[in-house]
Amino acid sequence: MKRIAPLAAVALGLLSTAVGAPAARAAKRHGASRPQVQAFLLSSAPESLRDLKAHAASIGVVYPTYFYCEAPGGQIVGADVPAITAGARALHKTVMPRFSCQEGTTVHTLLTEPAARTRTLAGLARIARDPSYQGLSLDLENDGAADRDALSTFVATLAQRLHALGKKLTVVVDGVTGEDLGHATAFYDDRALSAVADSVFVLAWGAHWEGSAPGPIAPLSYVEGVVDYLISLPNASRFVLGEPMYGLDWPEQEGHAGGGTAYQYASILGLARSVGTTPTREPLSGEMTFTYTNAQGVAHRVWYLDAHAIVARMRIARAHGLRVGVWRLGSEDQTLWSSLPRR
Repeated sequence: MKRIAPLAAVALGLLSTAVGAPAARAAKRHGASRPQVQAFLLSSAPESLRDLKAHAASIGVVYPTYFYCEAPGGQIVGADVPAITAGARALHKTVMPRFSCQEGTTVHTLLTEPAARTRTLAGLARIARDPSYQGLSLDLENDGAADRDALSTFVATLAQRLHALGKKLTVVVDGVTGEDLGHATAFYDDRALSAVADSVFVLAWGAHWEGSAPGPIAPLSYVEGVVDYLISLPNASRFVLGEPMYGLDWPEQEGHAGGGTAYQYASILGLARSVGTTPTREPLSGEMTFTYTNAQGVAHRVWYLDAHAIVARMRIARAHGLRVGVWRLGSEDQTLWSSLPRR
């Protein structure tokens, strides 16, 4: 998956169906006029919970980042954060904690090694039994196409177990504009996963990332291609289009290529002010960008998404009947919340 590290919390759009139905009904009682969003909530970042409280009327589902795998065997570690769970529940939010495993060889182990697979499935079902949770979010990354079937059958088994408990399952996948079985993204069989999971959270970004050359993170043409692909699939209504709320700062000079650094929106604005530059919107990608030279004389290029860019991508998704979302709660462009599309 093409994301910043450590993984923070993303807010994702959700209509009043499927996973977010209870929270959407609560929002309707309180007069909310816009479809609600889902939100990955970074448990280690206090601003994520503050953001949830500040924009509760616009958020229906939260994915707190509680649980992750431990290399090399993939054991589940982490714990509930009562202040976050209780706070979200008090706001009538659907709480579905995330289990994340980002190390490819560890993901391979827990999917293909029988004892690790059995242990992980049992552990996730045990977590889901918590009465404060309405389900789980499964975020397995950086494995390859060879484990495509292993992931699909793992998700099918987990979904069956959670559904037997009356719980829901969301699966996180990379955004692609088409199926390429020779590419690492073929790890995710979108057709198979959407047939068994309640929601499939699509990371519609990563055209450029920390290790690439500088460039827009989620250009409009790429997002349009992802949406076109998703709506061509069965169970299209189960897909949630995720958009990032962060930016990347790359050195541009020879000898300093790659090594981009991720910053939240507020930090990027502070950087622009500190170097005395005014960001501009690049028209083709629809993203904000600026350049500067640091104290060591190294030229840098920054790309990021503001509220205008995020809403433009949401509108593309909603126009095609998809649910939408962003990454993550906390430090984003706060004008987003008054700009969310109403349809």
